[in-house]
Amino acid sequence: MDAIIGKYRMHMEETGLILKHVSGISFDLTAEESLGLLDFLSAYRQTLQAIREDMETEPHLERINLDKDQD
Repeated sequence: MDAIIGKYRMHMEETGLILKHVSGISFDLTAEESLGLLDFLSAYRQTLQAIREDMETEPHLERINLDKDQD
């Protein structure tokens, strides 16, 4: 099964998980390493969700203040 998350393509093989970045860098994780990564992400799930929420609510445009006296 293949999946694309952000800039990474992920592919599961019999030996483990393969992560490929669009730049060509590839990570070949064994099953044990993949489970270790899953444990790490699970432990920091709430932190990662908070970071994502902060990014979603962060303004992308500068605020422009208009004086009420201007027409």
